[in-house]
Amino acid sequence: AVAGTVREKLQSCVALGVLTSSAAMRLEVEYCTAKRPSITLRGSSKKYRQYFEEVEREARESLGQWRMLVTKAPQKPRIGAFEVSLVWSHNDYPYRVCLFSKLGSRLWPSSRLLADSLLAVLPQHCDLVCVRVTDASGGWGIPDTHIVIQDPDSNLVVRSAVTGGDGAAEFSSIREGYYNVTVQADGFSQESIMLTLRPGGETKVIRLSSSSPRSPGMSVDMG
Repeated sequence: AVAGTVREKLQSCVALGVLTSSAAMRLEVEYCTAKRPSITLRGSSKKYRQYFEEVEREARESLGQWRMLVTKAPQKPRIGAFEVSLVWSHNDYPYRVCLFSKLGSRLWPSSRLLADSLLAVLPQHCDLVCVRVTDASGGWGIPDTHIVIQDPDSNLVVRSAVTGGDGAAEFSSIREGYYNVTVQADGFSQESIMLTLRPGGETKVIRLSSSSPRSPGMSVDMG
């Protein structure tokens, strides 16, 4: 199973919008390929390969909605290693979270428990609200736009994210309701608007006008 601190880190990545259901995720596995048994090493080389194949099979069967790939780590594997990391990128920035370490735990992983732990924290398509920020024409998505979603009563920040190259950002685990949404992008006026957000694949499109001269504001439509 994934350790509590690792689970919290993944949940934080989901909440901040840097780990989305559309991200190209993969499980990267570093496993020992040294010949076993030998004069200095016990055990069987075949066992390491078998565990790698188990991770591959479990990812294919349980994590199919994310099209999860399982790959070998590119670096030379360490003796005795069986390390599993979740790897993805957001806005061209690479992320890596170690999910399991045989070197650290001195145990073999349970592929089933590993998959169950990921199922509990990875963003689901049905839980998502997508916000896309475009120019006034609605055709050009504005990348690197900061979006902040706040509770209108307490002003507490519920979620925040930065849009990708298409001007879109996904938010997971948001309850249906009325929220204050603030968007800020270079070259555009910072704007805030009250929106009703409903999970389930709904897309809100926010159109911004140039900050100079100051525009009449923003408009919102459903995508």
